[in-house]
Amino acid sequence: KHQLRGMDLGLLLMAKHLLAGIVVALLMQARVVRSFPFHHGRAIAVRRSNMQYSFTLHLRSRKIVSSVGYHASTYTTKHLMKGIDDQVAANYKTDNFADRDMRKDRLHFHLSELGVDAAGLEDASFRSQTTMEGFDERFGKSAIKSYRAYIDPKPSKLETVARENVDVAANRFARQIDFLAKRHRSQAAEWIRHIDESQHRRTFPLILVLDNLRSAANVGSIYRSAEACGCLEILTTGITPHPNGNGSEKLAKSALGAEQILPTKHFATVRHAMDYLKEYRPNVILVGMETTERSQLYNSIAYPGKEAASSDELIVENDCMISPGVALFLGNEVSGVDTDIMPLLDEVVEIPMFGLKNSLNVAACAPVVMYEILRQWRVSSSNGSSEDLE
Repeated sequence: KHQLRGMDLGLLLMAKHLLAGIVVALLMQARVVRSFPFHHGRAIAVRRSNMQYSFTLHLRSRKIVSSVGYHASTYTTKHLMKGIDDQVAANYKTDNFADRDMRKDRLHFHLSELGVDAAGLEDASFRSQTTMEGFDERFGKSAIKSYRAYIDPKPSKLETVARENVDVAANRFARQIDFLAKRHRSQAAEWIRHIDESQHRRTFPLILVLDNLRSAANVGSIYRSAEACGCLEILTTGITPHPNGNGSEKLAKSALGAEQILPTKHFATVRHAMDYLKEYRPNVILVGMETTERSQLYNSIAYPGKEAASSDELIVENDCMISPGVALFLGNEVSGVDTDIMPLLDEVVEIPMFGLKNSLNVAACAPVVMYEILRQWRVSSSNGSSEDLE
């Protein structure tokens, strides 16, 4: 009897989830832009007839709550909180296009009075959400996020925003944005002064490609090691935290300024990074760090670039480095280097392991191989002595 009741309950739950799936499928036919799962619900953003809608399907209540025209960037659905209730949905409805346009108009007015490029800030805010460029250096992440927080407030803030005088609030946010942007530029200038006062940085034909690393702490540590080893540049791809992009603050904590020194380029995929290397770094060999059947010991292969490294003179023509060198590929902490690009690599190397684990932390691997490359190139020590790395 109890088993039958359990089966009935299970069938009921299955039926409810099936119904939920049908509703989601129907919404997807209505030009769904993006769909994000939450613990208590699924938020779906759609656009139809130039009007933006958002539907939240509650897994507990099985109700669909619709809010119309509350956010210009509906596709992100970042403001749809898990467990959203009818009251919050009602708050969304109160924030229509007219309210948003009024906030934007007054904020831009006060920003212009303070000498801030309001149109440029709006464009930077849009690009930070829709491209891989990260946060515009003219304003910085904090100023851009503050701009978005006022123009498109979170659901929990809508009631507070509605009660406050628009002009007063816009003036306050404008001053805050102005301060944050100036602070960002001041910090950047401080790094520039620090670099100008330091000794000349030596650069070698060594490039790092960070493919979908997830930890900003690891990436920051790699930046610091790469700067110490005189790397030419770092290429980041996919979800890898990078300067002026997502995770830049955490990255800076472990990079300690190295991210401000090393030239960096970010690409949507590792394939795009390889296309860049092929066009602008045609004579570097592509070396992946991964444990595979074809892997060789990292110190058993010869790395090209010794002549250019020894002379400290890289041959560059029209932004294209002609000198031979090495591009070292480091992959995700869990899945490693993308298997799709493995056949495209010239060499795959590994560090010998003598314990039960088959790999080191990616931030620990990078300096081991980088210093082996410098050792083979017989680069003299940074203090100017004639002793070579051995």
